[in-house]
Amino acid sequence: MQWCSALAVLALLASAIAQDGLVGTGPEAAAALDSDGECMAEYGVAAGGGCALSALQLRANKQQQQEQEKEEEDERQQQQQAQQSGEQEEKDQEEETEEPRAERLAPRNASLLEEMYSTSAKCFSYTGGSCISEHCAPYRHAQCHLGKCICNNGCAGADGKCYHQHNRLVAKGVLLRNAKYHHYKMYFQRMSTFGQMKTTRASSWMNMAQDKFDIYEVPGSQFGHKEYFLASSKWSDYVLGMKATTGTALSPFGAYAVNLNKKGGVLDTWGPTNIMLRVCETATGALQIGAKMADTNTIWAYVHHGSWYVYGSVSTPGWGGEWTLEPAVAKGTFPLCGR
Repeated sequence: MQWCSALAVLALLASAIAQDGLVGTGPEAAAALDSDGECMAEYGVAAGGGCALSALQLRANKQQQQEQEKEEEDERQQQQQAQQSGEQEEKDQEEETEEPRAERLAPRNASLLEEMYSTSAKCFSYTGGSCISEHCAPYRHAQCHLGKCICNNGCAGADGKCYHQHNRLVAKGVLLRNAKYHHYKMYFQRMSTFGQMKTTRASSWMNMAQDKFDIYEVPGSQFGHKEYFLASSKWSDYVLGMKATTGTALSPFGAYAVNLNKKGGVLDTWGPTNIMLRVCETATGALQIGAKMADTNTIWAYVHHGSWYVYGSVSTPGWGGEWTLEPAVAKGTFPLCGR
């Protein structure tokens, strides 16, 4: 009788589990049935109802644990997505409210001169023209600023006009060796009261590159001649220029180191004419270097006996006024002298 009762209870429980969908055919259901069989074997038929109940609880607990783990995993994923979404919103808000970086904006208080006036041997924007009492000459295509005719986004040529091109690099890091005193070469002095150019026979490594030049060809021409910047390879703001010695030497003119950043100042009376130099090739293959300033003859750089300074000659300078490039450039790079 008890055996029949146990079987009836088991049948009812099995029917209820099947209807609720708790019994499956997977590994969990098999484990539960095995557990139920072990219980019956150990405690006998009399404990059949209790064994069936234990199997049911085991299955229910395991499924509940799996559902809880799934819910926790879903919650973690939602939290991560919410956190990422919040960080992206904060980043978007920062980008919307962030002020543009300084380098993207033109300086508000920068003068027009700083924005458009280039002072380098590669591009020099000051044409030499004045607009203190009148407008810049139309042929210059320049703009007036602080009494000077400046190239707007362009470079001044030898003829005082503005060009939308940079000066052309002809030679880089070359030495200017004197043809008469061939052991001596021209150099920019590190320390000098008047900044006059000098010659030295010391090696380049001892001079620390003070004797090296970069030569740029300027667009346009003056009086039919091409002109050039002879810039210091060591100090790019300085170029070779011709100026009056103003009583500091017996010769009326000399070759000087000229700071391009100071050109066009109140005391500058020559403009670009004393730094845009004429360079021509002699019959011997050497070079003559000079400046055509105002109505004067071309003033040629030369070295005379008894001094290692470089002076300017308004007449034919002779062999002391010829210079050779080292390393040499191709013949015909510069126009011939006497033309």
